[in-house]
Amino acid sequence: MPRLVTVARGGLIAFVGLVALEHALRPRFSPADHFISEYAHGSTAPVQVIAFLAWAVATGACAALAARASRRRPVARAFAAVALGAATVGLLVAATFATQTVGGELPSGVVRTTGGRLHDLGTLAILAGLLVAAVASLRLVPDRRYRLVVLALAVVLVAIVPIMVAAGLDAPGVGQRGFILVGCAWQWAFAGAMMGRGSVGAG
Repeated sequence: MPRLVTVARGGLIAFVGLVALEHALRPRFSPADHFISEYAHGSTAPVQVIAFLAWAVATGACAALAARASRRRPVARAFAAVALGAATVGLLVAATFATQTVGGELPSGVVRTTGGRLHDLGTLAILAGLLVAAVASLRLVPDRRYRLVVLALAVVLVAIVPIMVAAGLDAPGVGQRGFILVGCAWQWAFAGAMMGRGSVGAG
């Protein structure tokens, strides 16, 4: 358990650090207008691929933590493990195939390729996988403090778009980064909660 937690949190730190690095490497590539996946084009392509792989490692470690969780809650354990596994696959797909979109939209005149579609499906798997796993984890981790953390993150997730609209902020890249940070924060909290649950199979 402790080793998996270290891998999960280490992967998350590496992912966030690499994303910050590529922003520094391309300061003229506005984060407000461009999604993180778009750094897979140009000079930062290798950095972005490694960043996705780091996140995939972290998510895979979280999937293993979920699979080793309490045997008293087999349904929640299965949902969390499978959902995190799907998110891990989605990250690997996103790392393999570059996006064709700019700010979440396909530019005029650009024909969507199979690789572009696969990237989009991969990102959908990441989002859906993390959401399902987070919900399942509420049953898997019967800890009041952890549940309050998940609730707070859910509030932040739901509030991102309304706040941006109310502020008149047209910055799809900022919104996407907000969603990703919420997802990473949940994984960090989940990994810590699983370590706090003790040994494999503890109830």
